[in-house]
Amino acid sequence: MATIDTASTTGLGAEYDYVVVGGGTSGLVVASRLSEDKDVRVLVLEAGANRLTDPKVSIQGLAASLYFDPDYDWCITTEPQVGLNSRRLAQPLGKTLGGSSAINLGMVIYPSKSGFDTWDKLGNRGWGWEIMESYFRKFHTFTEPQPKLKKEFMLDYLSGVHGTDGPIQVSYGSEEGFPPFAQAWPRAWSALCKPIDGDPIAGTSIGAFNNAAALHPTTRERSHAGNTYFSDKVAQRPNLRVVTEAFVEKILFSQQTDNTNKPRATGATFVTKDGQTRQVTATREVILAAGAVKSPQLLELSGIGNKDVLAKHGINCLLNNPNIGENLQDHGFVPFSWEVADPTSSGDQMRDPSVVGAVMSAYQETKAGPLSVNALASAFFPLQDQDLTPVSVSQLLSELGQADVEPRVLREQICTPGECSAQFTLAPFQLNPFPGDSPSQIFGLGTEGFYASIVAVLNHPFSRGSVHIQSADPRSSPVVDPRAMSHPLDLELHARHVLLLEKIRDTSPLRELFKEGGRRLHNGGRRVETLDQAKEAVKNGYTPHYHVCGTTAMLPRESGGVVDSKLRVYGVDGLRIVDAGIFPLIPRGNIQSSVYAVAERAADLIRAGE
Repeated sequence: MATIDTASTTGLGAEYDYVVVGGGTSGLVVASRLSEDKDVRVLVLEAGANRLTDPKVSIQGLAASLYFDPDYDWCITTEPQVGLNSRRLAQPLGKTLGGSSAINLGMVIYPSKSGFDTWDKLGNRGWGWEIMESYFRKFHTFTEPQPKLKKEFMLDYLSGVHGTDGPIQVSYGSEEGFPPFAQAWPRAWSALCKPIDGDPIAGTSIGAFNNAAALHPTTRERSHAGNTYFSDKVAQRPNLRVVTEAFVEKILFSQQTDNTNKPRATGATFVTKDGQTRQVTATREVILAAGAVKSPQLLELSGIGNKDVLAKHGINCLLNNPNIGENLQDHGFVPFSWEVADPTSSGDQMRDPSVVGAVMSAYQETKAGPLSVNALASAFFPLQDQDLTPVSVSQLLSELGQADVEPRVLREQICTPGECSAQFTLAPFQLNPFPGDSPSQIFGLGTEGFYASIVAVLNHPFSRGSVHIQSADPRSSPVVDPRAMSHPLDLELHARHVLLLEKIRDTSPLRELFKEGGRRLHNGGRRVETLDQAKEAVKNGYTPHYHVCGTTAMLPRESGGVVDSKLRVYGVDGLRIVDAGIFPLIPRGNIQSSVYAVAERAADLIRAGE
């Protein structure tokens, strides 16, 4: 891979069958699959650099160091959030070959069956779980944990529903991965959160599990779209060209003279690494894969979007669709951090340069140590009160005057008995989210002492935000406003999840790992005991989960849609969107696996000419 200068435009053709805008998680999947046909010419344009050999990318445990580094990240900050005491939030987005799959924490969690069936109910035929299940298998190869890990972390419920020959490698890393950090943390979490109804992966059952991650089982390197779907073998295909440091400024359109009179996407204008402006033609389709923030920005810059937004910035409106850039969704999490009991250690040891040196040496020499695993563990649970008694969501909605809350399909989903409204994740290090606009503070281990954290995640948010241009200058960041906690039901539900965090911390065998009377980093150092206190903790501690989606939704146009069920943009020809922007509803759990699966399905749709 190092021998290929992907930033070079030498020999670049003026015309390809498909031009893919964005060489990230979805773009490389689609490009790789389309170029399996030797008669199809595919070009990928990626704004970021090729960092496939960069240790910061290949070592998954260094992910947080990439956030808000402009060499890897678009460095987006949201508008002040009214529902979060006017805090601004950091919103990292991958800007490198492989996109966000190259800079995220690598967790591979599969959504519930009901989530994709909900997509189908929204008018997207062919997107239910019966069809999508095969695409979740297709994108990855799962390697079971080594016997020691499987026994100690109670992973005997693994059911074999995983992929066996896909490009992305999913594993648990090294069984020697936890020292010098406390091996006790994930073991205690597994004991506390035993699976109740079998394997929670890709199911609707309640359960807990130590997270498998996108890690190669042998090399312990991050497995992401860049080094798998654009592997050395794929990169040698003569019909596939990937150009990095190629900043796309606009999608090009021509006006058709047939009966439809629709604009047709014909290519793109981009700026090369050396500052030259180039145009390239797509004879079949332009495929937009720039992500849920950058794709709607590029559509608006190209004249497709809300006519009033475009007019404000002097952009000629080719097609008015006010749905573009709306419907933004994310999973927000609220972390609580408590001081650990002596002599238990935590990841906060990484403040010590000598520990960092030892950890790096262990990884480089033997592919062992903390950098060879994903030390996070998660659990999904339905809504419960403080004594862990299940709560009827239907009854709660009625009491809150939200019995008819929209959208109906989401209401029905969260009211289904046993549906998991919360995800709890254990992180064996401190997290400090206030004020929230600096990842270096959130993940910076800045408070002296040793802590561990448990975060509460809202699985099914009702709040909807937006992404729109703030300038006709393509280099200007868009205005990102997630409007977090703007829907009153979100605050009510999330506060109830947060209220359980102290209960979880106080439950054996986890309790014994925390210092009695120890310090707290959340809520001003005070215990959260009431629902009102939990609501303030949400407002002050809410952090984006970096799962942005929904801004170019796959829905009927009259229902807020931007693309149809074949991912074709309404009102134009020759243009599809294949990234997380097309999600009509955010799936339960981390969305990386859903992005891969959607992109795999998109490739099949395109190849079939649908």
